[in-house]
Amino acid sequence: MDSGAEVVFDRASRLASRILGTPVALLSLVDAERQFFKSSIGLDEGLTGTPLSHSFCQYVVSQGRPLAVSDARVHPLLSTNGAVSDLQVIAYLGVPVRDGEGQVLGSLCAIDHKPRDWSEGDLADLTDLATIVETEIALRRVVVERQLLIQELNHRVKNLFSVVGGIVRMSRATGESAGALSDRLQALSRAHALIAPAIHANQPAEAGTTLRALLGTLMAPWDAESAMWQLQGGDLTVGARATTALTLAFHELATNAAKYGALSGETPGARLTIDWVIGEEELRLTWAECGVAAASGAAHPGGFGTQLIGLTLQGQLGGRVETCHDATTLRHVITIPLSALAH
Repeated sequence: MDSGAEVVFDRASRLASRILGTPVALLSLVDAERQFFKSSIGLDEGLTGTPLSHSFCQYVVSQGRPLAVSDARVHPLLSTNGAVSDLQVIAYLGVPVRDGEGQVLGSLCAIDHKPRDWSEGDLADLTDLATIVETEIALRRVVVERQLLIQELNHRVKNLFSVVGGIVRMSRATGESAGALSDRLQALSRAHALIAPAIHANQPAEAGTTLRALLGTLMAPWDAESAMWQLQGGDLTVGARATTALTLAFHELATNAAKYGALSGETPGARLTIDWVIGEEELRLTWAECGVAAASGAAHPGGFGTQLIGLTLQGQLGGRVETCHDATTLRHVITIPLSALAH
């Protein structure tokens, strides 16, 4: 609303006026307080809209269906409308104009200054023109979504290169093998598949994935049917940027568990339980490896894994990680603000 005139919408109004033979045709957008003439034929150039006290189009929007009025002066609802006395709106035919989700945005209407009985052909012609307007609106939305998608993909690729570069530098500095580096990049690839944006004209780019889907994907290499691991917790949407940080951290924990802890298969009956509770402001997740010597499953203090977990969960997401262990259980308690997970 309040945008400038555009040829494509003016053309629709001119065609409506010409085909239906009326002195006035409008493409009117309606909100809770007023109507705005995105296009108008036959009105004063300075008139760009009216309050709802002077609007017939508001009823097309509120009822979501065409409105045909032969003589507004004797109409039980419209006879006192200001458009009758001030704008000489006597005969009116309006049809809804919807967006891609079916929401009525306004009305394409034809107006006459004298009484008129509208025909089925008039209604069909005006409806066809309104469909052309809706198609234009849908195409514009597609263009905007494509531009946003390209910007997001460019941003994500730059971030991914930055993350990979940091992993390579840290891996080289700590003397880790090429195989370990490859495993981390594969984990990132699996997680990225969860948040790859869907490119559809009628739906926006994705908002992320869920915590359960992310953890399930990362833990998939270890057979869930063997009862070595279990997930417990409610569904929580995780944003695209947070997904990358969580992937790196949980892959590191899973790798340690596979090498030394509950996923190594060295101790019969050992199991990993990942459970979480969603509070009002933060997520509290517990990673518990039971039935193993805790010290063997812990990341080496100052090692690559510990650094990576600190940089991701604490540095990038503003979370906290508390580690405790006894003779048979290693437990990481991870607390992360929900606001950080949403990004």
